[in-house]
Amino acid sequence: MITTEDRDNFEKFFILMDDQLEAVENEANKRSLPIDLVMDSLENLEKTFLSAINNCTEEEKNGWIVAFARYIGEIVRICFNGQWHLSSDDPKNIYYNTPVIVNHTQVEGLEFSPIFAIRALSIRKRIGLLRQIIMADVAPVPLNIEYLRED
Repeated sequence: MITTEDRDNFEKFFILMDDQLEAVENEANKRSLPIDLVMDSLENLEKTFLSAINNCTEEEKNGWIVAFARYIGEIVRICFNGQWHLSSDDPKNIYYNTPVIVNHTQVEGLEFSPIFAIRALSIRKRIGLLRQIIMADVAPVPLNIEYLRED
């Protein structure tokens, strides 16, 4: 259940959106890595992010994670016709009380978490990871578990 405080925080999330997107674009421009809210910008976005978090404090890194997560979320929202949503249906859900993208895939109820995607990039530091994460979420391939069956 969404509390008033949760709803207010979600509204603030949108109020800060434009400034955060602009900060990410400015950071990319400083590095001569042009980006825009399209899938083709992901590699430059990853390079910008990894450069931005290099040699910064933990607090600065967390700020960049949130800013870049917004940017990734907007790419998914725009490119795949998704919507921002505050995941609040189930307190046991890993995305509970986190802004996610929904309605971006034909799989009903699937939530894409930009914050988890950018955190994964901050750990793995691999160019191409965001595209892999996004496409696995947008067009998931069913797992074939036939090989696990014992006949």
